[in-house]
Amino acid sequence: MLYYLYMLNYRIKKSSKAKRVSIRIDQNRQVILTMPSLFPEYLAKQFIYQKQAWIEEKLATIPDNIYTPEHYKQHKEKARKIISARVQYWAHIMGLSYNRLSIRHTNTRWGSCSSKRNLNFSYKLIFLAPELMDYVIIHELAHLVEMNHSKRFWNIVATYCPDCSTHRAKLRNC
Repeated sequence: MLYYLYMLNYRIKKSSKAKRVSIRIDQNRQVILTMPSLFPEYLAKQFIYQKQAWIEEKLATIPDNIYTPEHYKQHKEKARKIISARVQYWAHIMGLSYNRLSIRHTNTRWGSCSSKRNLNFSYKLIFLAPELMDYVIIHELAHLVEMNHSKRFWNIVATYCPDCSTHRAKLRNC
């Protein structure tokens, strides 16, 4: 549910896994208050009211999102061509095959790999440096061998992308 507080809109998310109340601001400037399932909602609203100055300060540092649905429509086919070519290249090098490749408009993930061997990538990959795009592709292809983030998985990634830890750190800031 979406709430408003003095020109600030936010969403409350109840979670059985949450141990405390927390606030996060996503790349779309959406304020999300996560709280334990049994936490009283009025206390959560008090919490967000107390943190309003901090929230507004953080929102001021986040640029308006250029990745709109219209932007996605404009760049989807270009992204499909570029990403498909890179996935085919790396799949060949790594000796792997996959089922389906999808290009999506995602907000929180650069890519994913399903247990059905389907690969999904954000169209936003085409706006990254080529080595970062390749890192994401190698990462998802490695999941075709290891569907986890074990030491074996990271060894596979590092085999094809020796600078993977540097690239991973850079992606956190994108």
